[in-house]
Amino acid sequence: MGKQTWARNRRRPRVLQTPDRERESRTVTPDALRRGDLVRNILVLGKTGTGKTALLNYLYGLDLPVGAGLPKTGKGIHESVFVRAGTAYHIFDSWGLEADSLPEWRQDVLALVGKRNTSPRMDEWFHAVYYCFSANTARIEDVEVDDIIVPLLRMGSKVLIILTNAEPGFRKEEKIRGMTEYLRQRLEQALPGAGDIPVLPAVSVAGETLGGDTVTRSGRSEILAAAAYSLADDIRRRLPAIYKANVRRKIEAWAERSRILAETGRLSFWWNNNSAKELVDLINYDLLNTFGAIDADGNRLEAEAEKYLAAGGNEKLDKRWRPPFRRVTCVGGYHYSRGTVSTAVDLVAGLFRSGRSIRENLKERVDRTARLLLTSLDGGNG
Repeated sequence: MGKQTWARNRRRPRVLQTPDRERESRTVTPDALRRGDLVRNILVLGKTGTGKTALLNYLYGLDLPVGAGLPKTGKGIHESVFVRAGTAYHIFDSWGLEADSLPEWRQDVLALVGKRNTSPRMDEWFHAVYYCFSANTARIEDVEVDDIIVPLLRMGSKVLIILTNAEPGFRKEEKIRGMTEYLRQRLEQALPGAGDIPVLPAVSVAGETLGGDTVTRSGRSEILAAAAYSLADDIRRRLPAIYKANVRRKIEAWAERSRILAETGRLSFWWNNNSAKELVDLINYDLLNTFGAIDADGNRLEAEAEKYLAAGGNEKLDKRWRPPFRRVTCVGGYHYSRGTVSTAVDLVAGLFRSGRSIRENLKERVDRTARLLLTSLDGGNG
């Protein structure tokens, strides 16, 4: 399909520049964010003039200004926060895609999506990603599919393609059908299975046609239902992986702390078996605390997931979603000696066991425990 530049300017609210992100800006409405507000992060993409702002206003009841002759969205990813009925909508709007800005635009978008969608915090994910094409022009650039939509899908993003300006008109139904067929075919060729991506028409602005026919808005319920379904699928797919990654990080951090303790912890010259046992107690106590932190993180993830699933009218999580792992402690082998005879034996043993050999032995036991835990997390028997 051919290439066409479709200019459409628009005015945005006052932008507050964020010093640590020179390519990202943020606008916040006067409504105050409250603890417990449900956060929804929405990313809308597409060429200039495809009706992204009007779509957001229609879907979420926002009041971003639209219209010809207004200043164009500046470079970067622009975040606006709107609080409506207990939901904080974080709208991420990109500057419009043009041929000469594609490399920079693509870098901005993919970097932001990659950072957020791998976050262990669900309120940092993108809960809906909309890519807009205008049914008025019926123009689809292959570069939009190959260099933007396909990479987003490969990153695991659930992209919804919205055909804006889908109101009745001359050959409009034919255009929408042709765009849908072309997109599905092109996506399937680039990424097998991607041809099933939702392609949804929308009419975001009510009015009249040139012939005097009434135009009503449409597509909202279908788009929001598809977004809720995609988010629920994301939650069920990502949660186990995020949980496993968190377990891995915490076990590896415990092992590193334990190795440091084994290397630097106090060992008595005469009673090194006894003091080694004290180090083991500290290492095992830290491991129990690590298990507690893992459980707390899992509970937080589950509660957050349930909140988003309930908001979208989806079924609750299967309680078996957490990947199991063996919670064992094998950092042992050193014990207190009791009684006159055993104390004497422990004293003699301490003369033949150097502090260095004890420290190396403790580190080996820590490494073995960490390997056992991580192997079991990956489905092994240890």
